[in-house]
Amino acid sequence: MKTIMFLRHAKSSHDDSSLKDFDRPLADRGKQDAPLLGRFLRQVNRCPDLIISSSARRAKQTAVLLADEAGFEPSSIQWEEELYYGGARDYLKLVQKGPKKADSIMLVGHNPLIEEAVSLLCGEPGSYIVRMPTSALVCLEHPALEWSQVKAGTARFQWMMIPKLLHKLRL
Repeated sequence: MKTIMFLRHAKSSHDDSSLKDFDRPLADRGKQDAPLLGRFLRQVNRCPDLIISSSARRAKQTAVLLADEAGFEPSSIQWEEELYYGGARDYLKLVQKGPKKADSIMLVGHNPLIEEAVSLLCGEPGSYIVRMPTSALVCLEHPALEWSQVKAGTARFQWMMIPKLLHKLRL
């Protein structure tokens, strides 16, 4: 069984209009939400074996803050521009290239691509099965033995967590 997690980057700042979209940092709320999700993953013992993140600044910050709290070595995060510039099928291709030793992978990216990738793996092409606010974490499961066996429309949606709920639960 393989586990695929998708994390939409945390809330970003729009304070500096001179920055390119790729270079926007996290807002204060984002800096609080990303570690909260990392603590959640640690508490439920769901830290991924591999984190692959967009190389955009806000995604990188999200991935590092989450990883640090989850107990994942931030220096082991893989940075991929395709998670910013590519499409949903690029997300799938990265999953399909997952290492044999990993049973769980997390991809940190952006909307609308991340919603499209979840929908591609779980449903019909062009359909949306989930709406992901900033810092939303989605978990899918797949019966594959090898990552290369993961195909569009073959994963099963397990759960979604958002910081707003974690705040209410006081986790």
